[in-house]
Amino acid sequence: MSGTEKALQGVADTLREFWAHRPVRPRAGRKLGGVATGIALRYQIDPVIVRIAFVALALSGGVGLPMYLLGWLVLPEEGDEVSPLESLTNKGHSSMSQAQTVLLGILLFPAFAFTVGSGGFQVFVTLAASVACIYLLQKNRGHLAPATLAEPPPVTPVPGAPAWDPLGAAPFAWDLPEPAPRPQPPAPRPRKPRIGLATLGVATLVVAGSAIAGIWSPWFTAPHVIGLVIAVLAAGLLIGSFTGGGRGLIWLLVPLSVVGFGMTTISFDGPTDFGDLKATPKTLAEVKDKYEISVGSLMLDLRELPDSGSVKTTVESDLGEMVVHVPKNADVTFRCEASSIGELNCLDRRADGSTVQVDGTDLGADGEGGLKIDLDVLTNVGEVRVLRD
Repeated sequence: MSGTEKALQGVADTLREFWAHRPVRPRAGRKLGGVATGIALRYQIDPVIVRIAFVALALSGGVGLPMYLLGWLVLPEEGDEVSPLESLTNKGHSSMSQAQTVLLGILLFPAFAFTVGSGGFQVFVTLAASVACIYLLQKNRGHLAPATLAEPPPVTPVPGAPAWDPLGAAPFAWDLPEPAPRPQPPAPRPRKPRIGLATLGVATLVVAGSAIAGIWSPWFTAPHVIGLVIAVLAAGLLIGSFTGGGRGLIWLLVPLSVVGFGMTTISFDGPTDFGDLKATPKTLAEVKDKYEISVGSLMLDLRELPDSGSVKTTVESDLGEMVVHVPKNADVTFRCEASSIGELNCLDRRADGSTVQVDGTDLGADGEGGLKIDLDVLTNVGEVRVLRD
Protein backbone atom coordinates (compact mmCIF):
# COMPACT_ATOMS: atom_id res chain seq x y z
CA MET A 1 0.00 0.00 0.00
CA SER A 2 1.44 3.37 -1.04
CA GLY A 3 1.85 6.35 1.30
CA THR A 4 -1.12 8.12 -0.28
CA GLU A 5 -3.33 5.08 0.12
CA LYS A 6 -2.30 4.75 3.78
CA ALA A 7 -3.12 8.41 4.39
CA LEU A 8 -6.54 8.08 2.76
CA GLN A 9 -7.18 4.91 4.76
CA GLY A 10 -6.28 6.78 7.95
CA VAL A 11 -8.71 9.58 7.12
CA ALA A 12 -11.47 7.06 6.37
CA ASP A 13 -10.81 5.23 9.66
CA THR A 14 -10.98 8.51 11.60
CA LEU A 15 -14.28 9.49 10.00
CA ARG A 16 -15.72 6.02 10.70
CA GLU A 17 -14.62 6.39 14.32
CA PHE A 18 -16.36 9.77 14.44
CA TRP A 19 -19.60 8.21 13.22
CA ALA A 20 -19.36 5.29 15.64
CA HIS A 21 -18.84 7.61 18.62
CA ARG A 22 -20.62 10.71 17.31
CA PRO A 23 -21.81 13.45 19.67
CA VAL A 24 -25.11 13.06 21.50
CA ARG A 25 -27.49 16.02 21.70
CA PRO A 26 -28.18 16.67 25.41
CA ARG A 27 -31.62 17.49 26.78
CA ALA A 28 -30.27 20.15 29.19
CA GLY A 29 -28.11 23.18 28.48
CA ARG A 30 -28.96 23.49 24.81
CA LYS A 31 -30.27 26.55 22.99
CA LEU A 32 -32.07 24.94 20.03
CA GLY A 33 -31.50 21.37 18.90
CA GLY A 34 -28.46 20.69 21.06
CA VAL A 35 -26.07 20.18 18.12
CA ALA A 36 -23.45 22.71 19.25
CA THR A 37 -23.71 21.66 22.91
CA GLY A 38 -23.39 17.98 21.97
CA ILE A 39 -20.24 18.62 19.93
CA ALA A 40 -18.76 20.68 22.76
CA LEU A 41 -19.46 17.99 25.37
CA ARG A 42 -18.18 15.20 23.15
CA TYR A 43 -14.78 16.86 22.64
CA GLN A 44 -14.61 18.79 25.94
CA ILE A 45 -14.49 22.27 24.44
CA ASP A 46 -16.35 25.49 25.21
CA PRO A 47 -19.95 25.38 23.87
CA VAL A 48 -19.85 29.14 23.25
CA ILE A 49 -17.06 28.68 20.71
CA VAL A 50 -19.00 26.01 18.82
CA ARG A 51 -22.14 28.18 18.73
CA ILE A 52 -20.19 31.18 17.44
CA ALA A 53 -18.61 28.96 14.79
CA PHE A 54 -22.06 27.86 13.57
CA VAL A 55 -23.23 31.49 13.43
CA ALA A 56 -20.11 32.48 11.51
CA LEU A 57 -20.62 29.63 9.05
CA ALA A 58 -24.27 30.65 8.61
CA LEU A 59 -23.13 34.17 7.69
CA SER A 60 -20.39 32.81 5.43
CA GLY A 61 -22.46 31.76 2.44
CA GLY A 62 -25.16 30.22 4.62
CA VAL A 63 -23.27 26.95 5.21
CA GLY A 64 -23.96 26.89 8.96
CA LEU A 65 -27.74 26.51 8.59
CA PRO A 66 -27.84 23.27 6.54
CA MET A 67 -24.95 21.87 8.63
CA TYR A 68 -26.89 22.49 11.84
CA LEU A 69 -30.08 20.96 10.43
CA LEU A 70 -28.10 17.95 9.22
CA GLY A 71 -26.55 17.53 12.68
CA TRP A 72 -30.03 17.72 14.21
CA LEU A 73 -31.12 14.86 11.97
CA VAL A 74 -28.11 12.52 12.28
CA LEU A 75 -27.04 13.02 15.91
CA PRO A 76 -29.10 11.03 18.46
CA GLU A 77 -30.67 12.77 21.43
CA GLU A 78 -29.68 11.86 24.96
CA GLY A 79 -31.50 8.69 26.02
CA ASP A 80 -32.47 7.68 22.45
CA GLU A 81 -31.35 4.54 20.67
CA VAL A 82 -30.73 6.14 17.27
CA SER A 83 -30.85 9.50 15.51
CA PRO A 84 -34.14 10.93 14.16
CA LEU A 85 -33.10 10.08 10.58
CA GLU A 86 -32.28 6.48 11.48
CA SER A 87 -35.60 6.19 13.30
CA LEU A 88 -37.41 6.77 10.00
CA THR A 89 -35.88 3.52 8.69
CA ASN A 90 -36.97 1.58 11.80
CA LYS A 91 -33.44 1.11 13.15
CA GLY A 92 -34.48 2.08 16.68
CA HIS A 93 -36.38 4.56 18.82
CA SER A 94 -35.99 8.35 18.74
CA SER A 95 -37.90 10.80 20.93
CA MET A 96 -38.43 13.09 17.93
CA SER A 97 -41.64 12.28 16.09
CA GLN A 98 -41.54 11.21 12.45
CA ALA A 99 -43.51 14.33 11.47
CA GLN A 100 -40.86 16.59 13.06
CA THR A 101 -38.10 14.61 11.37
CA VAL A 102 -39.74 14.94 7.95
CA LEU A 103 -40.23 18.68 8.52
CA LEU A 104 -36.54 19.14 9.35
CA GLY A 105 -35.65 17.15 6.24
CA ILE A 106 -37.87 19.36 4.10
CA LEU A 107 -36.21 22.48 5.55
CA LEU A 108 -32.77 21.02 4.86
CA PHE A 109 -33.21 20.88 1.07
CA PRO A 110 -34.06 24.56 0.38
CA ALA A 111 -31.42 25.65 2.92
CA PHE A 112 -28.73 23.63 1.18
CA ALA A 113 -29.96 24.58 -2.31
CA PHE A 114 -29.90 28.28 -1.46
CA THR A 115 -26.42 27.95 0.04
CA VAL A 116 -24.97 26.15 -2.99
CA GLY A 117 -26.77 28.39 -5.47
CA SER A 118 -25.60 31.66 -3.93
CA GLY A 119 -22.13 30.90 -2.56
CA GLY A 120 -20.17 29.19 -5.34
CA PHE A 121 -16.49 28.65 -4.62
CA GLN A 122 -16.83 30.22 -1.17
CA VAL A 123 -19.28 27.48 -0.13
CA PHE A 124 -16.89 24.78 -1.34
CA VAL A 125 -14.02 26.24 0.69
CA THR A 126 -16.18 26.62 3.80
CA LEU A 127 -17.50 23.05 3.55
CA ALA A 128 -13.98 21.70 3.06
CA ALA A 129 -12.75 23.66 6.10
CA SER A 130 -15.68 22.37 8.18
CA VAL A 131 -14.99 18.73 7.28
CA ALA A 132 -11.29 19.28 8.05
CA CYS A 133 -12.20 20.67 11.50
CA ILE A 134 -14.41 17.65 12.24
CA TYR A 135 -11.54 15.38 11.20
CA LEU A 136 -9.06 17.23 13.43
CA LEU A 137 -11.45 17.16 16.38
CA GLN A 138 -11.87 13.40 16.10
CA LYS A 139 -8.17 12.83 15.45
CA ASN A 140 -6.94 14.85 18.43
CA ARG A 141 -9.77 14.60 20.95
CA GLY A 142 -11.75 11.54 19.91
CA HIS A 143 -10.19 9.52 22.72
CA LEU A 144 -11.68 11.80 25.40
CA ALA A 145 -14.74 10.72 27.33
CA PRO A 146 -17.74 13.01 26.73
CA ALA A 147 -18.18 15.68 29.38
CA THR A 148 -21.43 16.11 31.27
CA LEU A 149 -23.40 19.17 32.25
CA ALA A 150 -24.48 17.62 35.55
CA GLU A 151 -22.23 18.10 38.61
CA PRO A 152 -21.75 15.15 41.04
CA PRO A 153 -23.59 15.58 44.34
CA PRO A 154 -21.41 17.02 47.13
CA VAL A 155 -20.21 14.72 49.91
CA THR A 156 -21.82 15.57 53.24
CA PRO A 157 -19.21 15.15 56.02
CA VAL A 158 -20.07 13.35 59.25
CA PRO A 159 -20.18 15.81 62.22
CA GLY A 160 -16.97 15.61 64.26
CA ALA A 161 -15.05 13.68 61.61
CA PRO A 162 -11.66 15.06 60.55
CA ALA A 163 -11.11 16.51 57.08
CA TRP A 164 -9.14 13.45 55.95
CA ASP A 165 -12.09 11.15 56.82
CA PRO A 166 -15.30 13.09 55.90
CA LEU A 167 -17.45 9.93 55.83
CA GLY A 168 -16.40 8.85 59.34
CA ALA A 169 -15.08 5.49 58.17
CA ALA A 170 -12.38 5.33 60.91
CA PRO A 171 -13.79 6.84 64.16
CA PHE A 172 -11.07 5.11 66.24
CA ALA A 173 -8.46 7.44 64.68
CA TRP A 174 -10.30 10.75 64.99
CA ASP A 175 -7.97 11.93 67.73
CA LEU A 176 -4.99 11.82 65.37
CA PRO A 177 -3.72 15.23 64.19
CA GLU A 178 -4.55 16.43 60.72
CA PRO A 179 -1.78 15.47 58.27
CA ALA A 180 0.30 18.36 57.06
CA PRO A 181 -0.33 19.24 53.41
CA ARG A 182 2.29 17.87 51.12
CA PRO A 183 4.14 20.65 49.34
CA GLN A 184 3.51 20.66 45.62
CA PRO A 185 6.03 21.88 43.08
CA PRO A 186 4.83 24.86 41.05
CA ALA A 187 3.08 23.74 37.93
CA PRO A 188 4.84 24.78 34.74
CA ARG A 189 2.96 27.33 32.71
CA PRO A 190 1.71 25.64 29.54
CA ARG A 191 2.88 27.20 26.35
CA LYS A 192 -0.15 27.95 24.24
CA PRO A 193 0.17 27.46 20.50
CA ARG A 194 -0.11 30.66 18.52
CA ILE A 195 -3.23 29.64 16.67
CA GLY A 196 -4.53 33.22 16.57
CA LEU A 197 -1.42 34.60 14.88
CA ALA A 198 -1.27 31.68 12.44
CA THR A 199 -4.94 32.16 11.52
CA LEU A 200 -4.47 35.89 10.98
CA GLY A 201 -1.48 35.09 8.77
CA VAL A 202 -3.56 32.72 6.63
CA ALA A 203 -6.37 35.30 6.44
CA THR A 204 -3.87 37.92 5.26
CA LEU A 205 -2.62 35.55 2.56
CA VAL A 206 -6.24 34.94 1.48
CA VAL A 207 -6.85 38.68 1.13
CA ALA A 208 -3.60 39.19 -0.81
CA GLY A 209 -4.25 36.18 -3.04
CA SER A 210 -7.81 37.34 -3.72
CA ALA A 211 -6.57 40.79 -4.71
CA ILE A 212 -4.22 39.20 -7.25
CA ALA A 213 -6.81 36.70 -8.48
CA GLY A 214 -9.33 39.52 -8.87
CA ILE A 215 -7.30 40.82 -11.80
CA TRP A 216 -8.35 37.78 -13.85
CA SER A 217 -11.62 36.72 -12.22
CA PRO A 218 -14.61 38.96 -11.40
CA TRP A 219 -15.74 36.47 -8.72
CA PHE A 220 -13.38 37.92 -6.10
CA THR A 221 -15.62 40.78 -5.02
CA ALA A 222 -15.52 42.31 -1.53
CA PRO A 223 -18.39 40.15 -0.16
CA HIS A 224 -16.80 36.95 -1.48
CA VAL A 225 -13.37 37.83 -0.07
CA ILE A 226 -14.93 38.65 3.31
CA GLY A 227 -16.71 35.28 3.19
CA LEU A 228 -13.38 33.49 2.60
CA VAL A 229 -11.78 35.35 5.50
CA ILE A 230 -14.72 34.44 7.76
CA ALA A 231 -14.28 30.78 6.81
CA VAL A 232 -10.57 30.94 7.71
CA LEU A 233 -11.27 32.64 11.05
CA ALA A 234 -14.02 30.12 11.90
CA ALA A 235 -11.65 27.23 11.12
CA GLY A 236 -8.93 28.81 13.27
CA LEU A 237 -11.40 29.27 16.13
CA LEU A 238 -12.43 25.62 16.00
CA ILE A 239 -8.83 24.40 15.87
CA GLY A 240 -7.92 26.71 18.74
CA SER A 241 -10.78 25.38 20.83
CA PHE A 242 -9.01 22.05 21.31
CA THR A 243 -5.37 23.16 21.09
CA GLY A 244 -5.68 25.99 23.62
CA GLY A 245 -5.57 29.33 21.85
CA GLY A 246 -7.22 31.56 19.29
CA ARG A 247 -10.11 32.71 21.50
CA GLY A 248 -9.31 36.33 20.65
CA LEU A 249 -10.38 35.64 17.05
CA ILE A 250 -14.00 36.01 18.26
CA TRP A 251 -13.57 39.78 18.47
CA LEU A 252 -12.67 39.93 14.79
CA LEU A 253 -14.99 37.18 13.57
CA VAL A 254 -18.27 38.58 14.95
CA PRO A 255 -18.10 42.12 13.47
CA LEU A 256 -16.67 40.82 10.20
CA SER A 257 -19.58 38.35 9.94
CA VAL A 258 -22.08 41.17 10.46
CA VAL A 259 -20.40 43.27 7.77
CA GLY A 260 -20.29 40.32 5.36
CA PHE A 261 -23.94 39.52 5.95
CA GLY A 262 -24.93 43.13 5.30
CA MET A 263 -22.88 43.34 2.10
CA THR A 264 -24.39 40.15 0.66
CA THR A 265 -27.98 40.94 1.64
CA ILE A 266 -28.47 44.68 1.28
CA SER A 267 -27.81 46.61 -1.92
CA PHE A 268 -26.46 50.11 -1.63
CA ASP A 269 -27.86 51.13 -5.01
CA GLY A 270 -31.39 51.54 -3.72
CA PRO A 271 -33.97 50.36 -1.23
CA THR A 272 -35.69 47.89 -3.58
CA ASP A 273 -33.12 45.11 -3.19
CA PHE A 274 -34.65 43.80 0.03
CA GLY A 275 -38.41 43.90 0.69
CA ASP A 276 -41.23 44.44 -1.82
CA LEU A 277 -41.06 45.83 -5.35
CA LYS A 278 -44.11 46.78 -7.41
CA ALA A 279 -44.07 48.28 -10.90
CA THR A 280 -46.92 49.22 -13.28
CA PRO A 281 -45.52 50.79 -16.46
CA LYS A 282 -48.09 52.48 -18.70
CA THR A 283 -45.97 53.01 -21.84
CA LEU A 284 -43.44 50.85 -23.66
CA ALA A 285 -40.69 53.34 -22.81
CA GLU A 286 -41.37 52.94 -19.10
CA VAL A 287 -40.66 49.20 -19.18
CA LYS A 288 -37.17 48.55 -17.79
CA ASP A 289 -34.78 46.03 -19.26
CA LYS A 290 -34.60 44.30 -15.87
CA TYR A 291 -36.51 44.26 -12.60
CA GLU A 292 -34.59 42.58 -9.80
CA ILE A 293 -34.67 42.04 -6.06
CA SER A 294 -32.51 39.96 -3.74
CA VAL A 295 -35.00 38.81 -1.11
CA GLY A 296 -38.70 39.61 -0.98
CA SER A 297 -41.75 39.97 -3.22
CA LEU A 298 -41.75 41.39 -6.75
CA MET A 299 -44.91 42.23 -8.73
CA LEU A 300 -44.83 43.53 -12.31
CA ASP A 301 -48.14 44.58 -13.90
CA LEU A 302 -48.04 44.99 -17.71
CA ARG A 303 -51.78 45.17 -18.24
CA GLU A 304 -51.83 48.94 -18.78
CA LEU A 305 -49.46 48.85 -21.77
CA PRO A 306 -50.80 49.83 -25.24
CA ASP A 307 -52.28 47.16 -27.54
CA SER A 308 -49.49 47.32 -30.13
CA GLY A 309 -45.69 47.38 -30.28
CA SER A 310 -43.15 45.09 -28.66
CA VAL A 311 -41.27 45.02 -25.39
CA LYS A 312 -38.66 42.79 -23.75
CA THR A 313 -37.81 42.56 -20.03
CA THR A 314 -36.28 40.28 -17.39
CA VAL A 315 -37.59 39.78 -13.86
CA GLU A 316 -35.07 38.30 -11.44
CA SER A 317 -34.85 37.40 -7.73
CA ASP A 318 -32.66 35.37 -5.36
CA LEU A 319 -35.30 34.38 -2.82
CA GLY A 320 -39.01 35.15 -2.73
CA GLU A 321 -42.18 35.41 -4.80
CA MET A 322 -42.50 36.95 -8.27
CA VAL A 323 -45.79 37.67 -10.03
CA VAL A 324 -46.12 39.11 -13.55
CA HIS A 325 -49.50 40.15 -14.98
CA VAL A 326 -49.72 40.33 -18.78
CA PRO A 327 -52.54 41.77 -20.96
CA LYS A 328 -55.37 39.49 -22.05
CA ASN A 329 -54.62 39.67 -25.80
CA ALA A 330 -50.83 40.12 -25.85
CA ASP A 331 -48.54 37.63 -27.63
CA VAL A 332 -46.19 36.49 -24.87
CA THR A 333 -42.95 34.56 -25.36
CA PHE A 334 -41.75 33.52 -21.92
CA ARG A 335 -39.09 31.59 -20.05
CA CYS A 336 -39.51 30.87 -16.33
CA GLU A 337 -36.74 29.22 -14.32
CA ALA A 338 -35.89 28.29 -10.71
CA SER A 339 -32.16 27.52 -10.69
CA SER A 340 -32.11 25.90 -7.22
CA ILE A 341 -35.62 25.03 -6.07
CA GLY A 342 -39.01 26.56 -6.75
CA GLU A 343 -42.59 26.39 -8.00
CA LEU A 344 -43.49 27.71 -11.47
CA ASN A 345 -46.90 28.58 -12.93
CA CYS A 346 -46.38 30.53 -16.15
CA LEU A 347 -49.47 30.93 -18.33
CA ASP A 348 -50.75 27.54 -17.14
CA ARG A 349 -47.43 25.75 -17.71
CA ARG A 350 -46.34 24.36 -14.36
CA ALA A 351 -43.30 22.77 -12.76
CA ASP A 352 -41.93 22.46 -9.25
CA GLY A 353 -38.86 20.97 -7.62
CA SER A 354 -35.13 21.43 -8.02
CA THR A 355 -33.73 23.23 -11.09
CA VAL A 356 -36.97 23.53 -13.05
CA GLN A 357 -37.89 25.56 -16.15
CA VAL A 358 -40.89 26.14 -18.39
CA ASP A 359 -41.03 28.18 -21.59
CA GLY A 360 -43.18 28.75 -24.62
CA THR A 361 -45.34 31.22 -26.51
CA ASP A 362 -48.93 32.11 -25.64
CA LEU A 363 -50.90 34.20 -28.21
CA GLY A 364 -53.76 35.15 -25.91
CA ALA A 365 -57.50 35.04 -26.43
CA ASP A 366 -57.49 36.81 -29.83
CA GLY A 367 -54.73 34.76 -31.46
CA GLU A 368 -51.66 36.20 -33.09
CA GLY A 369 -51.39 39.98 -33.39
CA GLY A 370 -51.17 43.03 -31.16
CA LEU A 371 -48.69 43.73 -28.37
CA LYS A 372 -45.68 41.37 -28.27
CA ILE A 373 -43.94 40.67 -24.96
CA ASP A 374 -40.64 38.82 -24.57
CA LEU A 375 -40.39 37.86 -20.89
CA ASP A 376 -37.75 36.09 -18.76
CA VAL A 377 -38.64 35.38 -15.11
CA LEU A 378 -35.73 33.91 -13.16
CA THR A 379 -35.35 32.97 -9.50
CA ASN A 380 -32.90 31.05 -7.35
CA VAL A 381 -35.35 29.86 -4.67
CA GLY A 382 -39.00 30.86 -4.71
CA GLU A 383 -42.35 30.96 -6.50
CA VAL A 384 -42.90 32.32 -10.02
CA ARG A 385 -46.30 33.12 -11.55
CA VAL A 386 -47.12 34.67 -14.93
CA LEU A 387 -50.84 35.38 -15.09
CA ARG A 388 -53.16 36.56 -17.83
CA ASP A 389 -56.19 38.26 -16.26
